[in-house]
Amino acid sequence: MKVSRRVRGVAAGAFVVLTLGFFAFTLVDAWNQTHGRLPSIGRLGVAVLLVAVGLLAAAVAWANLLGRERRLDHGAALLVSQLGKYVPGAVWQAAGLVSIARSAGVRVGTSVTAFTVFALTQAVAGCTFALLLAFAWTSVSTPLRVLLGAGGVAAVALLDRRWMVKLLNLIPRTREASPDLVPSQAAIVGACGASVITLSAMSLAYLLLLGSLGRVHHPALVFAAYPVAWAIGFLAVPIPSGLGIREAVLAAILGGGFPAAVIVAASVFLRLVSVATEGLLAAVASHRVRPARLAAAGTPANGDDVEMDEDGREEVRQEGGKAPLKRFG
Repeated sequence: MKVSRRVRGVAAGAFVVLTLGFFAFTLVDAWNQTHGRLPSIGRLGVAVLLVAVGLLAAAVAWANLLGRERRLDHGAALLVSQLGKYVPGAVWQAAGLVSIARSAGVRVGTSVTAFTVFALTQAVAGCTFALLLAFAWTSVSTPLRVLLGAGGVAAVALLDRRWMVKLLNLIPRTREASPDLVPSQAAIVGACGASVITLSAMSLAYLLLLGSLGRVHHPALVFAAYPVAWAIGFLAVPIPSGLGIREAVLAAILGGGFPAAVIVAASVFLRLVSVATEGLLAAVASHRVRPARLAAAGTPANGDDVEMDEDGREEVRQEGGKAPLKRFG
């Protein structure tokens, strides 16, 4: 079992290194193909505002999934932990959110379940744009467009709380979670709606930056393609923030209108804008998630008992003898 884990770890690490290497090569090619052309200050400024709107929508969704108390603190936690998604391993953002939520008095089981629901609603939101892509991507075959449309519609079914509970029971981190820990139907739908706003804002920012590198003849196609590419990169768990995956999907969809280098360059500009905006909002929100402040304002863990399992990882046993829920990280 341990050997198998090591093999998987080495394979995942090698895949990440190869992806980063390919992405670095593509960046150099993008710089050469665009002759070092940069978006205007005005376009960059609007892109920053759009990314900020998207981040704030995500913060509201996370706060609503955790409940009605201390929403500002939970929203700030989402903004502060956002940079963790760029670290390989796909656990650091979750670990930060769960840790901060626990310091704010939220049970670990509740925050772990809420984070998983949050991630699933983000993926569903990205997949729903496949319906728009089916109408806008006229250059591909009809069967593929029908498949895209059907996939976009089918993804919405996962928002039903009953299906969400069944799906959570298939995920190792939430397999033992009680259905009572799953957020309400309204919170689930609201989180997906907020994710649609986030992806729409990001897509508009990408469209704006791509337009600075050449004329966009099919804006609806670009608007629909970015969220779908984002969702595919999001689901590529071993890759930090879908690095390289998202660009490859965008190039496959938009390749008829733009050279791959230009598509990648616009994506790189958006990533830089996103990192800068995330860093700025994290700095602004950080004062609300200071450990001393959270400890003074809430009761950590609300009675959860923390133990260590045989692998040295923390477990949390809930009151009433329920099965332990392992923390992310």
